[in-house]
Amino acid sequence: EFIINSAERVIVSQLHRSPGIDFMEERVGDKKMHSCWIVPERGSWIEISVTKRDSVAIRIDQGGKIPATTFLRACSPEFSTNEDIIRVFYETSEIKLSGTDEDTLIGRIVVKDVVDPQKNEKILGGGQRIAKGMLKIMEEAGLKTVEVITKADDLLILATLEEDDTHTHEEALLKIYGRLRPGTPQTPDKAKQLFYERFFDPQRYRLGRVGRFRLNRKFNMNVPESEMTVQKEDVVN
Repeated sequence: EFIINSAERVIVSQLHRSPGIDFMEERVGDKKMHSCWIVPERGSWIEISVTKRDSVAIRIDQGGKIPATTFLRACSPEFSTNEDIIRVFYETSEIKLSGTDEDTLIGRIVVKDVVDPQKNEKILGGGQRIAKGMLKIMEEAGLKTVEVITKADDLLILATLEEDDTHTHEEALLKIYGRLRPGTPQTPDKAKQLFYERFFDPQRYRLGRVGRFRLNRKFNMNVPESEMTVQKEDVVN
């Protein structure tokens, strides 16, 4: 602050956003839209936002939007399938089919693909709701139990999975590689290397001690301060 001609003035030559995570809420019509940025000291910005279609999208360095579950799949093989992602965000339970009243099952969302073991045909896909008459079909197929989401208050992740056309860790890496390097021939090794360099190589991506501290504080995590790259837990949170 300076006093210039008896008036107090604040002179700012450059504003620099602190590394870490920042959340924002804006109104679009009647809807509240939420978004956040993971800001590094060095490297690509990751913007995560809720879309008008009630799904979650990610943008890397102001690029095109991709479903957030695609990015999560690319982060680690442990988030490779739809059921892996559903189990992270929702509480699930196993229900015995014999003796179960059909009305209690109608509308429940299954966690993984329900497959007829004899015909090897898919009866229901993971993330889909059980419709009327499905109980009989599953029992006739010889299935004993079905895993469903116990409570689905927030359908954001399920809506995102519907928009996500990738189904494995490798497919997600190739999709992101195609967005970051359009027109370049895609190979799994190149895709893996590019993703690693963008987010997991401390030489190219660095949150800094302040960024790591702010992420840990926001999400009540205990990731060591020496860990300067983005972690899969950061993205999940």
